Amino acid sequence: MPKIYNSIIVPAPIEQVWSRIRDFHDFSWAPSLIGSCEKVGESNGYCVGARRLLNGVFLDTLIAYNQIEKRIMYSMDEGPSPVSSREIHDYLGNLHLLPVTSDNTTFAEWSASWESKNTDAIEYMNLVYRSLLSDLAVGFGAENRYGTPDNAE
Repeated sequence: MPKIYNSIIVPAPIEQVWSRIRDFHDFSWAPSLIGSCEKVGESNGYCVGARRLLNGVFLDTLIAYNQIEKRIMYSMDEGPSPVSSREIHDYLGNLHLLPVTSDNTTFAEWSASWESKNTDAIEYMNLVYRSLLSDLAVGFGAENRYGTPDNAE
C-alpha cells in the first residue's frame, strides 16, 4: 500500500486557516494548481458524501469531516494517470490542521494512501500535495517553496 505524507507551517492561527479550507467545494485558496472546482451532486461542502470535480479530472468524495479536529478525509474516485481508477483504488486523502501554540501558527499535514501494484503515483501525488500546501501557506504570506506539477491540471 503506497503512502505519502507532506506538511508545512502556515503563518496564521488555526481558526483562520481552517476557515479557508473547510469547504470541500472551495479550492480558491490553491490558484497555482486548481483551475476549477465543481460541486457534483446536492450535498454542501461540509457534509459527508459531498463530491467535487477538480480541474475536470479529479473526482473526490468527502468521507469524513471533523470541525473540532480540523480534519477532512476524502476518497479519490477518479483522476488522470498515474492516479486513474485503472491504476489505483481505495485512495484515502487526509488533510489535517494542528495549532503551533508557541507562535500562533498552524501545522498543516496532508497524507494519502491507496492500493496499487506499482508506485508510479507516489512522486506525482507528493508534488500535488506540496503545491497545494505551498499555496495555502502563500495565501497567508509565506514564501512559495514549490512549483506546480507538470500534468496536475
